[in-house]
Amino acid sequence: MLQTSWWAKFKESGGWKSKRYGDLYGLTRPLPFGRSILYFPEIPLDLEHGIPFNDQAIYVSRSDDEKVPKGRIFTRFEFLEQWSPEHASKLLHAGLVKAFEDVQPEYRQWVLLDKPEEELLKEMKPKGRYNINVAKKHNLKIEWGISDNSIQTLYNLYGQTAARADFQGRDLPYFQRLAKTLEENKAGDIIIVSKNNEPLSALLLSFYGGVCSYLYGGSGGDRSLMGPYLAHWEAIKLAKKRGMAVYDLLAIAPEGNENHPHAGLTRFKTQFGGQSVRLLGSWDLVHSRFWYTMYRFVERRRRKTAI
Repeated sequence: MLQTSWWAKFKESGGWKSKRYGDLYGLTRPLPFGRSILYFPEIPLDLEHGIPFNDQAIYVSRSDDEKVPKGRIFTRFEFLEQWSPEHASKLLHAGLVKAFEDVQPEYRQWVLLDKPEEELLKEMKPKGRYNINVAKKHNLKIEWGISDNSIQTLYNLYGQTAARADFQGRDLPYFQRLAKTLEENKAGDIIIVSKNNEPLSALLLSFYGGVCSYLYGGSGGDRSLMGPYLAHWEAIKLAKKRGMAVYDLLAIAPEGNENHPHAGLTRFKTQFGGQSVRLLGSWDLVHSRFWYTMYRFVERRRRKTAI
């Protein structure tokens, strides 16, 4: 989805500049002091024909006649391919370095939808099944659809979640642009779970290329009603009906890292069964070592991560 023309247009509304390089879209972010970065989101891995896909991706092959635009700090390639030591070694050999941060999550939880609903329930963790049944007993209301009201409800619950978890979230205009873009391209939906007109959980989902992705969500109200569990179960069922092969719950912590910022999310997301996967993720071709170090420092400060 992140390599569609309409996604590139959506990113332009957030300050990026998009350009087609052969078969791929690249996004340029202008930075202060005349600097910039170039980012190729979720691309295939084709090491035989250059990185990322062909020589039209410019100055990636490092040939003498290819010049890096003035001020370009680095080019980031984000590979939508499962991790392997062999692939990582080849990328290092090609002159790339593992990015200090991932734009899209490298570690994810995937629920494969190639089985009946009853079997999907059986493959969940006992607590996940139990909490879904708890939610069902409370006769919670389920509503689907993208509208001004559902976007506002989603944003309100997302804000409550961000405050509880102490992270810096997106603003309302971003959610409005994103939801409307998905709606216009028939690639998204919002689910709201509520009780007596009190919203308990909301999810923003995308549907594209056989994958249903949980993009954003939030919860509030009486948490004993288990609204988020029912919301995800209903999302899984809808994804199956729409012919999706995978329900992608997105970010989780690396296996065994209990101190990771996503550790709590991981405990929740793995309740729905499926498998934990690691993608190759983001790799950088550095053009200016000094500015790359400066950019990394600023970004880590901004994201409240350790240097």
